[in-house]
Amino acid sequence: MLRYHIIPLLLLLTMAGCSTTPVSPEVSAKDLIAVGNHAGLIQHYKRELTKKPGSTKVMLKLAQSYYDNGDVESASFYVEQLKKQDFQQPSLYFLSGNIAADSGLFELAVSDYQTAASNGYQGSQLYINLGIAFTNSGQYQAALEAFNQARLMGHDDITVKNNLAVLYLAQGEYLRAVELLTPVYRQHSDEKKLAFNLAISLFKVGDYREAHRLLSDDYSDEQISALFHSLRQGEQS
Repeated sequence: MLRYHIIPLLLLLTMAGCSTTPVSPEVSAKDLIAVGNHAGLIQHYKRELTKKPGSTKVMLKLAQSYYDNGDVESASFYVEQLKKQDFQQPSLYFLSGNIAADSGLFELAVSDYQTAASNGYQGSQLYINLGIAFTNSGQYQAALEAFNQARLMGHDDITVKNNLAVLYLAQGEYLRAVELLTPVYRQHSDEKKLAFNLAISLFKVGDYREAHRLLSDDYSDEQISALFHSLRQGEQS
């Protein structure tokens, strides 16, 4: 009997999510971007698309707005339409790579990121994302080279070193991850991802007390115990 109560609730939630506040046509895309109004940008670019049906530039901006608003399915739809038209804009393939990575399709993400790079995409974030995709697909040397490239392009040290640590963890180089992250954490103890990755690294080298201390501000004892149990199970599998 329970399912009959759940279904109407799901329908209500879906319908409520479809309601958005209309954005005045006079509001420019620049204004919407400035305030991070992704839902407003979607409305704006959909209006533009009715005026310029098939415009590849508008479709790409619409796809990016959908992605930034968390609607990966709609973003993917427009990306695929643009690919069918053989649209070679570098940012299209960067976006396509992000969508693939979010979907766990890391080898496809690698291919898209490489296409973006070969088409002239500018920006160190490409190499961070490429390194993450390489790491998740088990291509560790290629991941290292991608992270180093991001570093050479001036990407921030915290992001680079966090990702390098994850790469070392994936390869079982736990002490190397600890040695990399410890001095960075001392300077940036408010960085939560940094603290988490360092805690995992410390756990892996057997320093359970310090690992627990790093996590205790953000997680309960029960959550930390569950995490440590999961890590132990991973070591045994």
